[in-house]
Amino acid sequence: MGRQEKPIAATEPALGRLAALLREQREEAGLTYRQLADRTNYHPTTLQRATSGRTMPNWEVVEALTRACDGDLKAARRKWTLANYWAHVPRPSGTQRRAPRRLNPEQVDSLADLRRAMHEMRRKADWPSLEELDRRARAGGGRLPSSTLALVLRGEAPLRKAVFLTYMEVCGVKEARRALWAAAWERMNNARTPAPVNSRTYQREFTRAMQSSSSGTPTDTLFKLWVTLRNSLAADRAEDAGHPGHPGHSGHSGHSAATGRDGTGGGPPVLV
Repeated sequence: MGRQEKPIAATEPALGRLAALLREQREEAGLTYRQLADRTNYHPTTLQRATSGRTMPNWEVVEALTRACDGDLKAARRKWTLANYWAHVPRPSGTQRRAPRRLNPEQVDSLADLRRAMHEMRRKADWPSLEELDRRARAGGGRLPSSTLALVLRGEAPLRKAVFLTYMEVCGVKEARRALWAAAWERMNNARTPAPVNSRTYQREFTRAMQSSSSGTPTDTLFKLWVTLRNSLAADRAEDAGHPGHPGHSGHSGHSAATGRDGTGGGPPVLV
């Protein structure tokens, strides 16, 4: 059977479980990687990499290896699907290791939620490649450029409604469900288009961005949100100072002069 393999060193538990299953299948079949290569037409190094737990293998490689070992294709598919999900959707720091939670359109309260829903739609569609999604869109008279879609899914480009609708259609989302998600997009878009009425709105956006920064929020986006929040706080305080009758200006309405107009002690804290 050759020399002993190195221990699985997966940073993602789901990927480690997939690698362990593939190794177990190979050992039970009593095949070397060279013998597997002859049966699958994949290079031995490619097969070893698939069982290492260090990289996410393509389904074609997993399927070929499993068939060559006469293994359980359904079990391999389940483990590959879950590992592939977490490979595309990084877990927020501090979260427990659990299966992806179903996200309903009514629960969406940020653009990050919409992007997470897009990853889930793609998972349910059996993880088509971005090029395949564009091909399907072209067949229906639309466009989904893979380069643009990659930026959207990483949160580095705005999610346009036309892109969102086409994406749902080529992922096979049912029409009634697409209408609910379109309403969620409208709710998020309408919430972001007008200028926020006070600094608390900016604070919520900044907090969400900070919490998701480990999942790919660009540093320049965080900086722009911080600058906007700082300027909004300054404008709020200047406005309070210019209105002597404002509750935040005097103490007769139950707030001290240091209290902000929303009762948050002069406005939300800002990280500097």
